Amino acid sequence: MAKNLDFLVKKFPEKKFLVWVANAHMSKVESEFMEGQTMGYDFVKLNPNISYHLAFTYIHMPWIKKRKIEKAQMNKYNLLHYLPDTTGNYFIDSKGLIKAYPKFSNKDYESFFGLNSNEANWFEQFDALIFIGKGIRSNLIEYE
Repeated sequence: MAKNLDFLVKKFPEKKFLVWVANAHMSKVESEFMEGQTMGYDFVKLNPNISYHLAFTYIHMPWIKKRKIEKAQMNKYNLLHYLPDTTGNYFIDSKGLIKAYPKFSNKDYESFFGLNSNEANWFEQFDALIFIGKGIRSNLIEYE
């Protein structure tokens, strides 16, 4: 995947690209739990300093029990603990956060980002973290 994207970036250097993949695949760092399957990391090696990596997560969904969210919010090792509440939508700029609060730079936190590991240094993995307070279940519509 990274080599395909690298080809497009080099073929069309004046264009901007939006690449939407599962969070884990867009991580900027090589994590042991991803077992070498991180397209974002491979792409950054080929093209340093030209990409911006986003991670999205929902908080409230029909299949997530309210108690799990409350427990995460009370846990100082979970990113939900640092949000003003769990019902709003939030954008966290990793570089800006680390600049303002260096204590967050080298810590692993639990979160809902759906990677193979629930604990990681999310501010190192992604340039920004986006929390969606209330998600909705999507349905696949098949056309004949």
